[in-house]
Amino acid sequence: MKRINLIESYRLKYKNLINPDLIYLGLLQTSTEVFLEKILDSKPELIVQHNLENVYDSDLEPLLPHISAALFNPLVDIDDNACRFLLRMDPLSIAMNYDGIFSEEATERLLNFI
Repeated sequence: MKRINLIESYRLKYKNLINPDLIYLGLLQTSTEVFLEKILDSKPELIVQHNLENVYDSDLEPLLPHISAALFNPLVDIDDNACRFLLRMDPLSIAMNYDGIFSEEATERLLNFI
């Protein structure tokens, strides 16, 4: 099992859009699964995990019936999965699927795009 902390990279990328209550954002990777993890300052004892197995790589999605099209692969290095999360996950998808990462105001603005 490996963990990687992404909070500082996320703060650099999204600056004031990040939820000020978010104190940890990272990936947990086992030999079979990859999870997004978050911890909020209001509940520091609670680690919220989201399994990323159903996040698909748009380039591989047409091949889904024949191969795994998962964007996050537990068989690759956790650093590669971290780069995929930082570079390939757009803020709108994150706001729609993982609450508490962006501030309420930023989430509302992002959701107004759809």
